[in-house]
Amino acid sequence: MHLTHIRDLAAGALLPSSHAFLSAASGMVVCGSMLCVVADDAHCLALFDLDGVGPGRLVPLIADDLPSVAAQRKRMKPDFEILLALPAAQGCRLLALGSGSTARRMRGAMIDLPGADGPGADLLRADMGRVSESASVRLINLRALFAALAPLVPAVNLEGAVLSGDRLLLFNRGTMTHPASHIIEVPLAAVLSGGPVAATLCATMTLPALAGVPLTVTDACRLDTGTILLSAVAEATTDSYADGALVGAAIVELDAAFTVRVVTPLEPVLKVEGIAARSAADGVHLLCVTDADDPDRAAGLYEGVLV
Repeated sequence: MHLTHIRDLAAGALLPSSHAFLSAASGMVVCGSMLCVVADDAHCLALFDLDGVGPGRLVPLIADDLPSVAAQRKRMKPDFEILLALPAAQGCRLLALGSGSTARRMRGAMIDLPGADGPGADLLRADMGRVSESASVRLINLRALFAALAPLVPAVNLEGAVLSGDRLLLFNRGTMTHPASHIIEVPLAAVLSGGPVAATLCATMTLPALAGVPLTVTDACRLDTGTILLSAVAEATTDSYADGALVGAAIVELDAAFTVRVVTPLEPVLKVEGIAARSAADGVHLLCVTDADDPDRAAGLYEGVLV
């Protein structure tokens, strides 16, 4: 599938990288006409008007600042890898989750954005400033969640999640050392409370290799039909902390039993870290955000069509 560049993810203020753009976009949700993005090396949510070209508005999630030096920032970052929409009576309610790959990455945040009449409603598209300024944030301690996940996988590194009724399906990313990715089910209410969590391993997936490097999961989304789509990249790294050379990327379609149905390679090869999709008459329309693993390069928003 060919990906077409729409825009770079410019921000309306400087981030810890000292740049006015997201450099490591990692999770995304579309709410009405608004694109919501978290970056794994920042303490904020960024809001973009999908119909505009202006910079994103930033919603602080954690009060303290991150270091400007990239290596120090990597050690200190919350590593928000997951962003998904939760049911809400009004506006848009989002859940951001850290990867859990280090002790500092075991935090989450529930974000309420003001809106009109319900989920997916037009979120005050004429006044992005009001949306960002009126957002409310509640931080969540996720140590209990990651304690429940640790016995089920070789190394904890959450990258994606989808809602399944009152439960979450969490997608844990593999590495070259342990190439399988895992799907784990947990109660949503327990995650939101920060209390003890009962976790069930639902599936272990070994995806194809590209140029000798296994594909591993970087995000997930669910279509209205119930089909789950995954973004996956072939990155030459042996652990959940270090980045590696990128040799390929793909979109993976799962059936109801979490069996891989189709693997569609992406061109150009980009480190896709966040996806959102909707079904249409001509195929599945996909939006994705990228992480270039370079703090001096802007993350991008891309689109493509799965047919």
